[in-house]
Amino acid sequence: MTNTKTDNLFFLYLGKLIIVKKILLVLTLTALIFACKKEDDKPNTNTTSTNTVEGCTDTIAINFLATATVDDGSCEYPPSALKLSIITVNSMPMTNNGSDWDIGILGSENPDVFYVLKEGDGDIVSSSSKDNIATFPILFTENLPYTINTLSKEYTIEIYDNDEILGVGENEFIGSCSFTPNELITTLSINDELNIINNGVDMTLDIEWLQ
Repeated sequence: MTNTKTDNLFFLYLGKLIIVKKILLVLTLTALIFACKKEDDKPNTNTTSTNTVEGCTDTIAINFLATATVDDGSCEYPPSALKLSIITVNSMPMTNNGSDWDIGILGSENPDVFYVLKEGDGDIVSSSSKDNIATFPILFTENLPYTINTLSKEYTIEIYDNDEILGVGENEFIGSCSFTPNELITTLSINDELNIINNGVDMTLDIEWLQ
């Protein structure tokens, strides 16, 4: 009888121990589940910072960045006008198809050069002539600066030899260079120079983009 009673107590103790272990296991698993859930509820700050791209977000700006999510104030806008300040002729043909431009009472003379700025086929401004040009560069500032407001049109600077005296004679065309302002907008420098060359005529224009 003694052994049977002892065995019963042992098995009763063992059963209670197993129940306690099960309870501890359930509590441990429950605590782990709640801990994982709290971690999942935290905001993913790394994803937010990775998706931030700074740049110009204005679609009408010339440096618009399609992938930008935050505007950084760097937007640059197309100019509304172009100011032409100086026309410099670096070189030009010094003969008219092999013949001297001018023949005076003392023989051959160097050309008397003036410029004409044209919008399309219409004259805008021109200068008086610089006489007996033999060296370069030739700088023209007369009737300049001139502000060009229609940037989509083609503009031409023609240079002539002045052969008209008191209405007699005819000015001889030396050459020309053309440009369209809209095609030149690559940067918005406060001051800039434009070099254009055509058929032996080499010009540098001092220009300024205006907002």
